[in-house]
Amino acid sequence: MPGLFPARAVFYSGSMVRWVKDGLLATSFRPGYRTGAEYTVPRQVVEAWVAEKRAAGIASIICLLGQDQLPLYARGLPQGLLAFYEESGFGVANIAAPDGMAEPFTPAQYEAAWAAFEALPKPVLVHCSAGHDRTGRVVSYLLSRMQRGA
Repeated sequence: MPGLFPARAVFYSGSMVRWVKDGLLATSFRPGYRTGAEYTVPRQVVEAWVAEKRAAGIASIICLLGQDQLPLYARGLPQGLLAFYEESGFGVANIAAPDGMAEPFTPAQYEAAWAAFEALPKPVLVHCSAGHDRTGRVVSYLLSRMQRGA
């Protein structure tokens, strides 16, 4: 059935938390991320991802997924990915940006990311899909704000 997560699909797992500032700020890919076509992500894959992030000590998540990718979780998580994060005990913020845009964030969204980072319990993990482009932009902004002393 198209759009289902293939039984033998290889997705990235393991403790893929990259610490940008130890004990404060980290990055990762989204639950169920894999290269190639995007498929529905089963609940057990998200549960394993959440357990890994909890084991790494993550307290909060800034999710950068937009409405082009959040529906990948609707079948396995009827309440949605963001609500599942909250139910799992994380502080959560969503700064939604579609994948693949040359400049995915507005100045207001960067400020919203900073406000979320300041307000959320630490450490905070930032993720988009692969944990590179959108995540890198937001993390660079957060680091520059930290360096300026807010």
